[in-house]
Amino acid sequence: MQVNVPLPPFTRPWYSRPTQVLHDENEFGDLEKTRVPWKKFQFRDQTVFARILASGKPIVHRGRVEIRYKLGATKSYRASPENLEPVEGEIISDDEFKAGGPSGRPVSVKTVRETPKSAPTDDTIIIHTDGACSGNPGPAGIGIYLERPDEVVEICEFISSLATNNFAELTAIDRALELLRDDEKDRHILLYTDSGWSLGVLIGGWKAKTNLDMIKKIQARMTEFSNLELLKVKGHSGQKGNEEADYLATTAVRREASKPARTRKRSRSGSDSGSSA
Repeated sequence: MQVNVPLPPFTRPWYSRPTQVLHDENEFGDLEKTRVPWKKFQFRDQTVFARILASGKPIVHRGRVEIRYKLGATKSYRASPENLEPVEGEIISDDEFKAGGPSGRPVSVKTVRETPKSAPTDDTIIIHTDGACSGNPGPAGIGIYLERPDEVVEICEFISSLATNNFAELTAIDRALELLRDDEKDRHILLYTDSGWSLGVLIGGWKAKTNLDMIKKIQARMTEFSNLELLKVKGHSGQKGNEEADYLATTAVRREASKPARTRKRSRSGSDSGSSA
């Protein structure tokens, strides 16, 4: 997510125009190098194509969905996800889309999940991470909200005066994994992020052009945990944990300073019973 980024001069808000042509190649540039599948959607009175998650939902980036108007099209537009309606039809692989149509081959979808394979139990560790920057690049911070059965750990950390949003999102995930103890490596761990890009490059098979060392570092660290799941959560949707992580990250950016890590004790029912720094 980004913080306090003004609209360019003379740019009308999204609701005053049907779509906006993508002039910034970095907006969806990493997606263009991936093999993320496509699916048909209804956009007002037209059928369009959008890249999708494993759930079949369109990938949302900075509040917009990349759409194209026909198979094989190279020009992208941005649309609000609220304006897209699902249309029945098969998932189209990226290769088939670029070739101008399906070839009849089965589609292989690398999974970016929104729901865990195994439901959380009382002993599950649940982590929400977020990265933020003011400008892209600009001052950047991370937020981590880690819930153990007996405590909650909050991290509000300013990481750089000049970093990209993607780097901040990855750093938050890396830092969260660092917080886990050796005796927790076989625990059921659910790590949620609202960064679809981070999940794509870490577990979805997307090909990144930047932050390669950080990606490899996180992927290597992930192998240390036998029951770790990285999951997608919709940002700014009111979900507990994600909202706290967002607040911690944006606070670090606004202050351009870190806050001491905070640990709050909680009962088995999840209620707080005290706090410590």
